[in-house]
Amino acid sequence: MFKHILVAIDGSAYSHEAMPAAVEMAKKFDSEILVMHASEHDRGRAVVYTLETPAAATMMVANAVKQLQDAGLVANGQLVDVAAGHVAKAIVETANANGIDLIVMGSRGLSDVQGMMLGSVTHKVMQAVVIPVLVVRTSTAKPAAPNRAVASFAP
Repeated sequence: MFKHILVAIDGSAYSHEAMPAAVEMAKKFDSEILVMHASEHDRGRAVVYTLETPAAATMMVANAVKQLQDAGLVANGQLVDVAAGHVAKAIVETANANGIDLIVMGSRGLSDVQGMMLGSVTHKVMQAVVIPVLVVRTSTAKPAAPNRAVASFAP
């Protein structure tokens, strides 16, 4: 059912909690995982400012891929450089380009200021794709409910 899973990470506690859910889904469906991180940059008048160092972004993806491979899964990583505010579009495009069957991501991320119930990036991804999105909440976000994940199945 889900042979190709994309897990979107940004270094937040929310994306950290998405990793175990991705592992569980990949083991259940014998899936390959693509770890994706969108490294945002902001363009000033004369200079492009990155919001994180390229080394830190690369290390984040490499560590996540290693964690998945150590769990016995087939995993690869992809670092995408995007303009600030275009992370959701990058996730959707990466999913489409790689034949992804399921996207796993945290309910909020580092850049979430706008989201009320869900992070704005998560919400945008859910609205833009026609594949399932597994949204994982952190155990510290709210009192734990029996099911910490919310699945969105677009028509």
